[in-house]
Amino acid sequence: MMNKITFTTNLFMAIYCLFTVQMNAQDGYTYTLIDNGNYSFSVGAVPNASASNFATSVQSYGFTIIVPDGVTATVTSSLGGAASATFFDGTNVAQPTIDGYLITETLGSPASLPAPSAGTTTSIVTFQINGAPTSGTLEILANNSALATTVTPLKSFMQADMIDNGTAEFVNVVDPNASGLSGTPSFDFSTLSVEDTLLENLSVYPNPAVTTVNIKSPETRIERIEIYNVNGQMVKTQNTRLETIDVNNLQSGMYLMKLYSEEASKTIKLIKK
Repeated sequence: MMNKITFTTNLFMAIYCLFTVQMNAQDGYTYTLIDNGNYSFSVGAVPNASASNFATSVQSYGFTIIVPDGVTATVTSSLGGAASATFFDGTNVAQPTIDGYLITETLGSPASLPAPSAGTTTSIVTFQINGAPTSGTLEILANNSALATTVTPLKSFMQADMIDNGTAEFVNVVDPNASGLSGTPSFDFSTLSVEDTLLENLSVYPNPAVTTVNIKSPETRIERIEIYNVNGQMVKTQNTRLETIDVNNLQSGMYLMKLYSEEASKTIKLIKK
């Protein structure tokens, strides 16, 4: 009799625990991309469907945005105001057609998000895409993508407390094994394109450069040159004597050089030694 009661009790507890885990598993977040217009975008946190009226407390978060090769982004705001955006060159992760930014932040004090029952999407980070690209795709990297599976630090996460038990218990509430995304997680820049003519037969050398860069464009006159660092900040612009560009004062690293003619443009990667 005792064994039967024990078995029945244990079975009930196992079913209860499984049900509790399944219920808790429903509470969590995904990320979505928000188009603000004029090449401004936000990454929003979307709560999974839940009846919970307990406000979410966020301690830290992170996700990766993928941009076309040669395109830069500038992080302009965040949930706590001090998000870190770490640039990586796609060629270093066997993805030569893309570049990316790992955006993370550990908050000085936890930030409160609306209770999941409200179904409110909260903007976590806003960033500006530089250079007005008209091709390629902007996207949030999916956790179950080949790249995130291979380079796991690029996976999205959010350390948060979603349980109303009087104790701050911060756990990852973004599924690391699913995509971790919802809504519209990508944006195709070709939707903004107009008929454009890229600069052809253009020579830029030496690259890598030490002190100067030579520009040769026998078929088209270059009107202006802009140089950006990987954080999207323009560090040099020049619109006269465009055959030779002085880069001696630039720090060593990778830059993006954008060259404009009257009717065309081209962006190239420039390495400063």
